[in-house]
Amino acid sequence: MPPKSFRALTERQRCVLQALVRLYIQRGRPVGSRVLARHLRRRLNLSPASIRTVMAELEEMHYLTHPHTSAGRVPTDKGYRAYVDSLTETETLSEHEQNIIARELQARENRDTLLQDASRVLSTLASAIGIIRLPAPEQLIIHRIEFIQVSSTHLLLVLVLQSDVVRTFVVQSPLTISPTHIERLSQLLNEYLAGHSLSAIPDILSAVLHDVPPLPAPLPDLVQQSLQQFPLLLQPSWQLYVSGASQLLRYPECATVEHARTIATWMEESSMLLHLLTRYEQQLQHQPIFIGIGRELRAATLQDYTLILARYHLGSAQGIVGIIGPKRMFYPKVIPIVRSVAQRLSELCLQA
Repeated sequence: MPPKSFRALTERQRCVLQALVRLYIQRGRPVGSRVLARHLRRRLNLSPASIRTVMAELEEMHYLTHPHTSAGRVPTDKGYRAYVDSLTETETLSEHEQNIIARELQARENRDTLLQDASRVLSTLASAIGIIRLPAPEQLIIHRIEFIQVSSTHLLLVLVLQSDVVRTFVVQSPLTISPTHIERLSQLLNEYLAGHSLSAIPDILSAVLHDVPPLPAPLPDLVQQSLQQFPLLLQPSWQLYVSGASQLLRYPECATVEHARTIATWMEESSMLLHLLTRYEQQLQHQPIFIGIGRELRAATLQDYTLILARYHLGSAQGIVGIIGPKRMFYPKVIPIVRSVAQRLSELCLQA
């Protein structure tokens, strides 16, 4: 249901506001009363003077504003919010768009490839930055651990999480590692770690070192080396898949040097994006989709952008699908794109 402030508007005010936002999204230029009068001729049949009166009312209520150099108006964050919340339905994706999602997002042995492909498809279809975030570490369950001998003193530790998410690390021992030791270490770690969450690894490995009977050399060193590697799993760069910085630069309002720097920072500093997604993750527990517009996001670098997020399921855990795009995006199309990619990911991850 639209917000109370929007429902309090007259039918004429609502009609003018919705039309102005749609026209501004399409054209990217301030919308004047004459253009609106022509656009709304069949629905309202108001003169440009009457339209100007309604626009002035909406500006006074902070739904619209106007650049100093133009007599036309543009929507404020409040205006965009009213428009988005008033959408009673969104567009159905075209057959071409549905085919792209189905073709590009298919079951893969490498789950990382699937998630990176999903961020790319989101970016392409929504003309925005596409973001996929793995479920939080406390949700990801360890399926099994394997060791592959690389040399006499180096092992490749393979950590397989639920739904075939795989991470690898090189573990080094100061002593020669025998096949017997490798097998014993694999059995030990699978016994203690399989079925537990990723975030529980440090505590459990510490318990392995202190609570089990003395381990033959070089197993204590290998456990300790493994323990030192696992914090890397909590790093933002491991949890995020991001694509499409160039998509934003196609919009004139995002192509300035200042905006380009901001976009580059998002792509390079994944901790910023992870913090942003984590901030709004709780809202996704109570609603199927989250839309934050401009200053609603409480971040100076995002005041010219919109964030749209949805959930996808990876086993029993929940990850996030999202886009960052300009406020001047075609919401009736972008919203179902985010939903469709999230649904497709959930279906594919369920098959694992």
